[in-house]
Amino acid sequence: TLHLLSHGMQVEAIDRDTEALAALEAAARTRHLSGFTTRVVDLEPTADRPPSLGQDRYDAMIVFFYLHRPLFPALMDALKPNGVLLYETFTIDNYFHHQHPRRWEFCLAHNELLRLTSPLRVLHYDEGEHDGGHGNGPSYTARLVAQKAGPEISP
Repeated sequence: TLHLLSHGMQVEAIDRDTEALAALEAAARTRHLSGFTTRVVDLEPTADRPPSLGQDRYDAMIVFFYLHRPLFPALMDALKPNGVLLYETFTIDNYFHHQHPRRWEFCLAHNELLRLTSPLRVLHYDEGEHDGGHGNGPSYTARLVAQKAGPEISP
């Protein structure tokens, strides 16, 4: 969020943790960054239905190192036509090599991210060992950049 704000983008940060959002707001104030809102949302409610993130609301959505499979339809619904989803999280290989995350259910199977986002047009997909993520060494992740269908954009 802070990086995007530093480049003049409008950002809405969503989390269920009010303290984390308050810390984000404080960090933005310290850096004299503005142009964002926060929204407290539990993305994993106890009901069978994930929360609505809105319809055709966001030009882009960024999700890193979080996986809740029932949320994918809501993510795609919330993208505006031609909106872009950037997503990266751990694959099952990370669990087998690093025992992280603590449960294998929090990891994607091979090509699962492609299946979960199949209504979108894939602009980039990469699955394998990447720098960043967890700990000091590389992590096994799936990375996706995909676009929601919309009217053709003229060059």
